[in-house]
Amino acid sequence: MIWFDIHELERGLRNGEISDKVIFNYLLGNLVLYSIVPFMAGNDSSTIAMILFQVLFTITITVIGSKKAFDMNESGDSKDFFKRFLALSFVTGIRLFVFCLIIAIPIGVTFGALGFNPNSTPYSEGLFDLILMVASSIIYYYMLINSFKRVSHGHQNLEMAQ
Repeated sequence: MIWFDIHELERGLRNGEISDKVIFNYLLGNLVLYSIVPFMAGNDSSTIAMILFQVLFTITITVIGSKKAFDMNESGDSKDFFKRFLALSFVTGIRLFVFCLIIAIPIGVTFGALGFNPNSTPYSEGLFDLILMVASSIIYYYMLINSFKRVSHGHQNLEMAQ
């Protein structure tokens, strides 16, 4: 199972080298992450309105992003959408998490040093969470759609490169 190297995963999917058993492991990984992340990410101090906005934006971004990934796959070789989605979404999620940590740690240290607290009130905490969620979701689907393009249009990309 490939955990971080998106290009190796894309190559394996493009060439049909990834087995159904490996894809099942990606499905299990996704399900576990989706089950754990909500408990890690929040607390109950956000207002009901902010929680509703987060749910609304999450559903909207998920539906639009998934549809665009499907359309990108269909406009290419139109093969193995679910296999590709499960594998690429897992690795994309891991990569985005690592990149966000790399960015968040220096920002958190800087905020702490300056005495800035974006979570000073329940409203600002919810707004800050909403902005982070929307930004990370958009970046996630941007990365995922680009991976779908490289996999499903792989034969076209290779012809252009030669």
